[in-house]
Amino acid sequence: MASFSDFLSAETMRRLDHLVLASRWTAEGGRAGRHSSVLKGASVEFRDHRDYVQGDNLRHLDWKLFGRTERFFIKQYQEETSLRVHLVLDASASMAFKHSGLTTKFEFARELAAAAAYLAHHQQDSVGLVIYDDQVRRWLPTKGGSRHVRNFLEALAAHQPAGRTDTGKALESLAEGMSRRGLVLMLSDLLDSPDAVFRALAHFRRRGHDVVLVHVLDPAELTLPFDGVSDFIDMETGERLEADAALVRRAYRDAIDSAIAGFRARCGALRVDFRIATTDRSPAEFLSVLLADRRRLGA
Repeated sequence: MASFSDFLSAETMRRLDHLVLASRWTAEGGRAGRHSSVLKGASVEFRDHRDYVQGDNLRHLDWKLFGRTERFFIKQYQEETSLRVHLVLDASASMAFKHSGLTTKFEFARELAAAAAYLAHHQQDSVGLVIYDDQVRRWLPTKGGSRHVRNFLEALAAHQPAGRTDTGKALESLAEGMSRRGLVLMLSDLLDSPDAVFRALAHFRRRGHDVVLVHVLDPAELTLPFDGVSDFIDMETGERLEADAALVRRAYRDAIDSAIAGFRARCGALRVDFRIATTDRSPAEFLSVLLADRRRLGA
């Protein structure tokens, strides 16, 4: 029977006990909790308006304000509810890479997902899991409770990275099944078509989710620290390329920097929180810094 101790040390769990997992915006959960909600009811207090997002409940549109501005706004009400935390994990073959990091990219992402689930469970929030490569291999919709958490951890423990990446194909229809807004933490090495990745992210954003995209990398993928002629093998296709690392290092680093800048810019346009996580760091340390940054920004 899987437990958090299979992924997290006692010291890590003590460190996580001092953190708070939250959304930058409002939550829409299924029971009372610590997060502010957009749910409407007779006993809740009107708080503010926000722009309409496709998929919002039309009952909450402020038609009087539309008559004055000819723009659609949603009424927001204040009540406390639980947060729905969706962990979306890339399990394609490239995530099995390890060179100079402490773990493979998949092991790092899996531990980070377990740490986020630990926080959600101890905050009495709901947690869900999506594992994908070129299709969704496992999907556990968000729920709370110890039995669901055991299922979550057993799914994490059982899966191993394999197959090619096709983020767009795998996740395109998933957002429709994640109808209630929440926090989406997507963990991937992003070795995929950027357009496919951002089509998937746009689906989540249109549903009103607060999205964090974590770019998981082995440090060697940033620096290309190899010497002499090396044989580079694509872990998903088996394609091989022989090259002198010293001769291509500058061009490689420029290409990596350009790709990261592109991801950062496109995430900014979508209001997606973009982060880089290298596998030489502790996942708990990464999560601690991430949540501290988001708290300063209002999450």
